[in-house]
Amino acid sequence: MLLTDGPFAETKDQIGGFSVIDCVDLDEAIELAAAHPWARVEQIEIRPVWQP
Repeated sequence: MLLTDGPFAETKDQIGGFSVIDCVDLDEAIELAAAHPWARVEQIEIRPVWQP
């Protein structure tokens, strides 16, 4: 697993689709993203979602 802190992936690298998963913190989000089947063959981008 390669972990970087930005910049976000290039638009040309994005295939499409997204999942919204409620996590306690960034560490949990990374753990869940690493376990995703797509993480074995491509990149997964984690972004925070802020609710007003």
